[in-house]
Amino acid sequence: MNIFRYDSPLMQLLTRAADLIWLNILVLICSIPVFTFGASLSAMETVIYKILHNEDVLVTREFFKAFGRNFKQATVIWLIILVIESALAYNFYYSRQIGTSVSEAMKTAAAVLFVLVYAFMLYIFPLQAHYINKTKDIFKNAGILLIVHPIRSIIMLAVQALFIGLGVLIFFDYRFIPLLVAFGISFPWYVCACLHMPVFDKLDGIDRNGNKIAPDNYRKEESGSGEDPEEPDLDVTDEDIADDADEDDGEEEEKSGS
Repeated sequence: MNIFRYDSPLMQLLTRAADLIWLNILVLICSIPVFTFGASLSAMETVIYKILHNEDVLVTREFFKAFGRNFKQATVIWLIILVIESALAYNFYYSRQIGTSVSEAMKTAAAVLFVLVYAFMLYIFPLQAHYINKTKDIFKNAGILLIVHPIRSIIMLAVQALFIGLGVLIFFDYRFIPLLVAFGISFPWYVCACLHMPVFDKLDGIDRNGNKIAPDNYRKEESGSGEDPEEPDLDVTDEDIADDADEDDGEEEEKSGS
């Protein structure tokens, strides 16, 4: 087999790496105003979903199409998260300066809540990018997924923590900054998507290659709407997520015990 054929594993790997590099650059450019970071994450999740399902995707076109479609709701969500995380970070910093027993408890609580909100964010933007739901329902469903998929959630947090730590170390050595520009955001979120996309696939009624195995009429892409809808066509309900979680966690427990 010729390893340089366009459909060889090597060429597919290089193509995927190139897509992630360009996707990372697009996210960085579109996040310069800071308040647009949420829309950039949502657009990135849309493209990653297509890449994971082996779709022929034009990264630039799909990114900006999803960026515009999701801009309003994703920006509102991001600003909410940014305000909360900023308040928690300030509380942590202020508590360190006081240095009393009460401040130590406040510092610990702020740190735990900061990590918890970040864990919410790992589900919030994939949900926002993929499903038609009101903002409050996106937060609620993200919380459900976080609780009923603890193993996935912990692994996703560990992946993000690893890359954030590496990013901080690399930042202080200018020779490695190009690695941040190339993979600093897209790669850890891609790894996280590999973990949570099987859950979404079950909710969507599709297999790993994106082929339908059940009716599907609540994916955002089909409606083309980025608004915060008053009456979605079909919500991803709490029951859908919880039922899927029971089955999925059973499989995880079986694997861990084998």
